Amino acid sequence: MGFPLVCYCMAIPKPLIALVKLLAAIREALQLMLFVVGICHHPERSGRPAAVDAPLPDEVKDRLPPLEFAQLLAASEHCCDDNDDDDAVAGCIVCLERLEANDVVRRLGNCAHAFHRGCIDRWIDLGRLTCPLCRSNLLPRARPAAAGGPRGRLGRLATRLTGVAW
Repeated sequence: MGFPLVCYCMAIPKPLIALVKLLAAIREALQLMLFVVGICHHPERSGRPAAVDAPLPDEVKDRLPPLEFAQLLAASEHCCDDNDDDDAVAGCIVCLERLEANDVVRRLGNCAHAFHRGCIDRWIDLGRLTCPLCRSNLLPRARPAAAGGPRGRLGRLATRLTGVAW
């Protein structure tokens, strides 16, 4: 048998397309008015899930204290004696400038990359919560307390069955 070689299409009339576009524009205008009044969610954000646990920019800045780049270099030389890759570490990827010893920088929590304070502050103010270089989270995530001990689900089951916490 096979597939038919004829395409069965139906052309949609242009007035119908225009009517659907008009109704969509009216709906968006009504949603925007309801958002301004405070009755409805923002129309552009309604399709995306809200990040409830996302910290505010000021909270992120508070948890990433500024320090001089010389202090950061001294700390890294103290803990790591074989640091041959100073050129790769000594640049701000946001502004592409070299980090000098007297520059004020912020060191990120997860990846330990350092950027000029002004550069990373602008990055955070835009709502970006990942490192501009490696895309890891700016702040370490809070680890939930392990319920049931180190074994997790198995530990909870053993506790229920025996009454003894494992």
